[in-house]
Amino acid sequence: MSELVFTKGTTKKKLVIPNLIMEQSGFEKGKMVEIHALTDAVVILKKEMTAMELVHAIDQLQRMSTDLTVHLAKVCGPCEGCEGECDIDLEHPGSGVDLPEWVRQEAGIPKDAKLCAWPKEDGVVCVEAANYRYDLSDVPPNILDVLAASGVCLNELEELLMTEETVYG
Repeated sequence: MSELVFTKGTTKKKLVIPNLIMEQSGFEKGKMVEIHALTDAVVILKKEMTAMELVHAIDQLQRMSTDLTVHLAKVCGPCEGCEGECDIDLEHPGSGVDLPEWVRQEAGIPKDAKLCAWPKEDGVVCVEAANYRYDLSDVPPNILDVLAASGVCLNELEELLMTEETVYG
């Protein structure tokens, strides 16, 4: 079955999924479903599935995952224009700056805040809370590896993470 995409608004209390969508997906009226609440996504599966139904679900979820990854890769673009600046340490992505808890407390920096650092003269390093919530350190390593191996510009990805710009929809 080819994927059907519907855009649907939500209310404060609920999301109503039209019968047409459920029928097109092979769900029978009155049957139980599993609703998986994921970060930034919701997946609805039949509560009971045959092996073939499960194979179809796996296939469609993998295809959707691939499509979303390709979309993000296109948004970031290839690592051509970086002129070598896209040299991201995949073992330690992000700023890599960390402070002891007591220093954070003294400085009034929340424990979960990202940190920025820059050198001053005479061996002094300044550290402060960053003005962003996300950077490459928040991307799961498996996704970061796939994007890097595909030649995606990781500097652009980090910029999109930091600015929280809408890139889908």
